[in-house]
Amino acid sequence: MMYTRCPTCSTAFRVTPEQLKARAGKVRCGHCSAVFNALETLEDAPPAVPAEDAVAPHAEPLHSAADETPPSEPPLAGNPPVADAAELPEEEADGGSIDILLEEIGEAPLPVSRGRVLAWAAAGLLALGLLLVQAAYLFRAELAVSEPDLRPLLQEMCSLLDCEIPLPRKADLVSIEASDLHPDPQGKNLLVLVATLKNRAPFAQDYPHLELTLTDTQDQPMIRKVFAPAEYLSQGADARAGFAGNGDLAITLWLDAAEAGASGYRLYLFYP
Repeated sequence: MMYTRCPTCSTAFRVTPEQLKARAGKVRCGHCSAVFNALETLEDAPPAVPAEDAVAPHAEPLHSAADETPPSEPPLAGNPPVADAAELPEEEADGGSIDILLEEIGEAPLPVSRGRVLAWAAAGLLALGLLLVQAAYLFRAELAVSEPDLRPLLQEMCSLLDCEIPLPRKADLVSIEASDLHPDPQGKNLLVLVATLKNRAPFAQDYPHLELTLTDTQDQPMIRKVFAPAEYLSQGADARAGFAGNGDLAITLWLDAAEAGASGYRLYLFYP
């Protein structure tokens, strides 16, 4: 039988080879719950009890039936009394008092190397970066409006991801400031539509579509025509740049509808 002693409270325990092998000698003291390596304090002989401690008035005697029974063999001269298995306290002599850290040690995290920590940190930053890129891709139109300074960066992102940043379409912030429909003064049997559009938003917007309806004397529709931005923008204008924020746009359209005999018109703007 082998013995070990807790370095914290000096309590002695019996240990078996199986218990020592369970967790490389790691045990927990059943008296003070301190964790220690039993191999470092391993003894082949049972721990000795000093004679002066056995009679000291303040010492706590080891409770056992052996205290009341004379020893079968007297101790050798010159040697202090030796505590046999029965002289160990019950909680110490009992094999159950050796609390092998099976669960505690088994669940304890293994030491993590610095390289692994850095690898996990890099992986976390990469995942965060991918998440931000995904969010920027999904909300690129909103970001371009709320954060105009980010538009160049978003455009660069879209050039790599083969996407576009759609311009806002807030029809309530675009208005027709003035319009007029009259015959062509050059007598070409055409009608001329002149109008001024205004973008009241502080940011660029997509150009709206225009709907022109010619009406008769009863205000009933006679002819209806829809104009896309490419039809009313001046030649060379880039529709993808958008209607500048707080900007005005003057348009002129010629219609081959003079023979219709219209007496009035209605002009609306909308986004399809």
